[in-house]
Amino acid sequence: MSRICSVLIMLVSIAVLPLTAEYNRLGVPDSSAIREKIAESWFYPSYKNLKDRKPEVYSNSIGQRFQVRVEPSSETTFSVVVAPEVSLSYDVVDNGVMRKETVSEFIADACGSWILERNRATGKPVRIRFYFVQDGDVFIQFSRDSAVGNKTLSDYVIGGCYAARSVPCGIAFDRLYTIPFEDVLDLTERTLPWQYADIHPGQYATKTAMISRIRKKLPSLEYAAWGCYDESGNPVNTYDGKPRKKNEDEEKKDDDGKLSMDSNGFVKYIVDGIVESYSGSCTYVAPLLRETVAVNPLGYAGVRGESETLSLSLDWTRNLAAARLSVQTKKMYLYEESGVDVQIEPFSAEMTEKGIVNLSGYLKNSGYRAEFLPQVLYVLGVTEPTYFYLAAIRERIPGDPSTPKESAEIYKFSDSAVIFPYFDKSGHFACVVFQMTPSGAKEMTLGAFVAEHDGCYVHLSRVLSSEGFNLR
Repeated sequence: MSRICSVLIMLVSIAVLPLTAEYNRLGVPDSSAIREKIAESWFYPSYKNLKDRKPEVYSNSIGQRFQVRVEPSSETTFSVVVAPEVSLSYDVVDNGVMRKETVSEFIADACGSWILERNRATGKPVRIRFYFVQDGDVFIQFSRDSAVGNKTLSDYVIGGCYAARSVPCGIAFDRLYTIPFEDVLDLTERTLPWQYADIHPGQYATKTAMISRIRKKLPSLEYAAWGCYDESGNPVNTYDGKPRKKNEDEEKKDDDGKLSMDSNGFVKYIVDGIVESYSGSCTYVAPLLRETVAVNPLGYAGVRGESETLSLSLDWTRNLAAARLSVQTKKMYLYEESGVDVQIEPFSAEMTEKGIVNLSGYLKNSGYRAEFLPQVLYVLGVTEPTYFYLAAIRERIPGDPSTPKESAEIYKFSDSAVIFPYFDKSGHFACVVFQMTPSGAKEMTLGAFVAEHDGCYVHLSRVLSSEGFNLR
């Protein structure tokens, strides 16, 4: 009998646990009970009475510790921060020996942080932010719209871009001072894009395995202008598929077992690592040169396009992605039938120094502005966890000064790269970019890639990752 009672008690405990304030479906540390306890002494006093107050540490009912403190936000506002305790690891060199050291800190934009921003002069609340993932530039925030009867509005922000903006929510603003995060989820479940928080780190194993294999092969690759390899592994030109003439230096590199290619040849080499496992041969070059963009033959770009290819890397990456889909499904897909173009429009506006401005997202046959790639790839990393992306880079090139002013500049897709967005085991967003450059095959961070192509557009074509990926 006592054993049955023990089992019943245990089952009741398990059933009751999710009902506590500290529980929520995203596993976010919750400070609601602490905020309720400190509200009167921290959230309402004037800035004058709070600015010199020392931080205080509290624990919730399951032992998670939070620090409450005041920080300046701007010249006119200040913030009351309720930040969770997190452990950070650092590499420390001690007498020539590197070791890891772990410290605990209370970080303002850590997962589980809650921030109330108030006006210094009036004390009125400006906004409240909840941080709920491992990346500090992703959060939801609430503000009070005094112009519409003090209605509470909500935003969902990723990297300074609004995935949702000024969405009304039926709750008094002051209630957000003490509300549990699970209640926030319930309140905004149908109005905010919570699918962007549905992160499962275990889904990225195939992509991280591909990254490791590519990384190992980089030292065996060399740059060669217009270089790639055809379906049989013979060196050919990317611009026409004809046999490539090598100089003495390239012949020597081949003797050393190194492969030579340009950036477009490199992305073909990566996709061939998947295609060959399905078909027994690599992709053919001729189909990759099939044009995917129609231009006015009488226009300046059309006339110039007769002497040089203006959309090479765009055509190349689109057709490569379609080829990978074709071998997988055993059905021939032309680019326009394949759905490989990334055309998502997850954002409506962005934060700038001049305020909030509307955001132009995907531009047909051009892609996205390079500076918005991190936000777009974050969304893709969540919503398309098994895909990586071929990037075609559109650069501005000078036109003929003798032509009319409006025709003096045109754009050209010359180079390409391979991009792998994923989330690591701890849930942090990461992104690896591989590109063949004149100085050799490179692995770079997404930030470095964006900085290098500042002012350019980048078009993305999706490619399904594969466990059978293997590079020759």
